[in-house]
Amino acid sequence: MSALLSEADLNDFISPALACVKPTQVTKAKNNTNGEYEVSTEPDQLEKVSITLSDCLACSGCITSSEEILLSSQSHTVFLENWGKLSQQQDKFLVVSVSPQCRLSLAQYYGLTLEAADLCLMNFFHTQFRCKYMLGTEMGRILSINRAVEKIVAHKSQKQRAGAERKPLLSAVCPGFLIYTEKTKPQLAPMLLNVKSPQQITGALVKNTFKELGIESESFYHLALMPCFDKKLEASRPESLADAINCVITPREVVTMLQELKLDFHSFATKDTTLYGRLSPPGWDPRVHWASNLGGSCGGYAYQYVAAMQKLHPGSQMLVLEGRNSDIVEYRLQLSDNTIAAAASELSGFRNIQNLVRKLTSGAGTERKRNITALRKRRVGSSANSRQMTPASPAIAVAVADPYHSDYIEVNACPGACMNGGGLLNGEQNSLKRKQLVQALNERHGQELAMVDPLLLGPKMEAAASTHPLSLEYVFAPVKQAAEKDLVAVGSTW
Repeated sequence: MSALLSEADLNDFISPALACVKPTQVTKAKNNTNGEYEVSTEPDQLEKVSITLSDCLACSGCITSSEEILLSSQSHTVFLENWGKLSQQQDKFLVVSVSPQCRLSLAQYYGLTLEAADLCLMNFFHTQFRCKYMLGTEMGRILSINRAVEKIVAHKSQKQRAGAERKPLLSAVCPGFLIYTEKTKPQLAPMLLNVKSPQQITGALVKNTFKELGIESESFYHLALMPCFDKKLEASRPESLADAINCVITPREVVTMLQELKLDFHSFATKDTTLYGRLSPPGWDPRVHWASNLGGSCGGYAYQYVAAMQKLHPGSQMLVLEGRNSDIVEYRLQLSDNTIAAAASELSGFRNIQNLVRKLTSGAGTERKRNITALRKRRVGSSANSRQMTPASPAIAVAVADPYHSDYIEVNACPGACMNGGGLLNGEQNSLKRKQLVQALNERHGQELAMVDPLLLGPKMEAAASTHPLSLEYVFAPVKQAAEKDLVAVGSTW
């Protein structure tokens, strides 16, 4: 944290890493008539205490009672119950979409290659639940990236023409950061880029695909496997209900579901790679929707924006700069005359988000300039997520990431971004081991997933969807919190 603190920075956020304690209860003795209280000793036999996700989130005001109800409707037990009823109807079928973070997490947990884990997962849902279609979320991410790049470029051009101060646009793809902003920092809502996440756009694409075939959304049940619990709330947003995602679960819940059904994940091992194609929806290329893209395992929005600008400036160089910690990275496009044509950053973790909010709302321009000068004496290096890109040249060896003066900031609530999502199988309590696990998963992401160019494929996909336009934008609703509820924590901690 920065040494500069303000009253807005102070809260009594309780880290999830700390132990939960059940308050001591004092009760009256059953046969006591004199009003005295009886204090009993602790029982010798320990009792199991059930603490749900809503308990942990609600203790620091993260969710409202209505959101608690929404969370309870998004679980593996709800899926088993609902699909158990729907599967009895022959005209109903199951669709499952899986994010790349979930696939890698399951592969790491079960000690399998990514392809072997994919085939196990597909075979499990296909044989156990009669899943008709199973797909990756890359096509949704491609459209999300292209719409984000389009809006960033338009916003930058508008500000340049008006000569106005250019504050960075903030991503709304991470639901944890989006919820935090809407509830506690409504002054930042105008800076949010209202482009939907790959989860929701994938749902819209699936719905469009079946609509063209004359199949209504009531005919299928869409289950999404996502890396964090906040994705459940994202699917329940009013503007997201039309995307036809019925339930969101995490890899943790997949493992729990297997245990409850007394099934072994390895027993579904198969070498039938034709499952990739046979379980793809009509017109969906498995080489695309099961792939990923450059820029990191979390989406690559910041990198892809600078890559798009680089195509407009032949001879320019993309520089990758480290920030004050490993959760801050900047991509900077430098022209031949050393001027900066574009810049975008990645910023993850609640501590960095607190600093981001303070800097963007303080208005202390001279203070920020003084800090930037000091920071430029720090070191630089390659990206924190082991991306193989052009490092900073010796000529700018004194430069350091400056996310607050970027055109766009890709914000993620969890430190380590989506590869450290709370729903993934990363139960290591030791912070060092969790960081090592995230690093290993990021390396596997670059090695085992095929990479496609979203900037090349995006326009083709949008043209193909022109007959049934997709809803790609969120509608933000800043919420005025009561004083006792104005304490919202985001993401997991190390």
